[in-house]
Amino acid sequence: MTTKERLYLLSFQEISRAVSSTLSVQEVMELIVNKMTEVMNLKGCTIRLVNPRTNTLELMASTGISEKYLHKGPVDMDKSVAEALSGRPVAIYDATSDPRIQYPQDAKEEGIATLVAIPILVKGQVIGVMRLLTSEPREFTMDEVEFAGAVAELGGQAIINAQMYEARLKELELLKALQQVAKAINSTLEVQKVLHLLVKTATTALDIKAAAVRLLDEKRRQMELVASYGLSDRYINKGPVETDKSIAEAMTGKPVSMYDVASDPRAQYPQACTEEGIASILSVPISLKGNVIGVLRIYSSDPRDFSEDEITFISSLAEQAALALENARMYQKLKGEHEEIMSDLYRFTGFTRSI
Repeated sequence: MTTKERLYLLSFQEISRAVSSTLSVQEVMELIVNKMTEVMNLKGCTIRLVNPRTNTLELMASTGISEKYLHKGPVDMDKSVAEALSGRPVAIYDATSDPRIQYPQDAKEEGIATLVAIPILVKGQVIGVMRLLTSEPREFTMDEVEFAGAVAELGGQAIINAQMYEARLKELELLKALQQVAKAINSTLEVQKVLHLLVKTATTALDIKAAAVRLLDEKRRQMELVASYGLSDRYINKGPVETDKSIAEAMTGKPVSMYDVASDPRAQYPQACTEEGIASILSVPISLKGNVIGVLRIYSSDPRDFSEDEITFISSLAEQAALALENARMYQKLKGEHEEIMSDLYRFTGFTRSI
């Protein structure tokens, strides 16, 4: 075993141990880019992961590269990335003149000579690209490429494991939030208090911008805002929402998500949303005895593709809202019946005493 092979083996073992010691996705990626730069004597290293919703590559970790170069523009059209996304490593000896490089002038200004793009694979599927960058022209050996590929695969699996762990933690947080709301419903008949807790819980549990509940006023045939959290008075008072098609769809009994409110034709007030800092909206129906009586809406400040778990959580909160409303309705009904019975009793006892 050569000195370099021994170094790679020791480095791989070190990375493996370090990856096994943390379940933070960000820590895993930062560890890999730093270690690869150190061990392979690189100028820098970057990791970009595929966003399934937009089918674009998003920068997740980097070292040794300036902010100016990192944010020079999208890399989706870069042919070296496209080749790497097909599942094979791509080596570019001269990044300043190779036609596969999208920004050769930027690479020259950054001092990048050679670039190698390594696909990050998990179970045969490419989930991202790791780029190795050098400041001097360099021919990477097959051993170096294989080492980088092994680390990328290790990193890919670590990322998936960390994401799964974080998803389970999130599920636990959402369950605790549901329990908190359920406890409030069982302890009070004040609907307004429960609805305020509900929108606050939705906002904090999902780490989003805001949440609101709108109920249908059957007499006026319009949606009335009854609770909100995180929205400005200016946005709340922007106007009625009768023509918002996303609410109309939600009132048919299904969750409706708008990924980009600014461009979605279903949004009634796209300009107001932009000014409020709202990017995405999820509307979930609130149903009472089979009838949709309102919607629970959540707002995110960044474009967001709400997961099935998040939609299920919000739907569960909507069910809790319906339960709170039903409890209050039943209480008022029983209270009215009780008062009527007592009134009849008083009249009857007064009548018998007069005989």
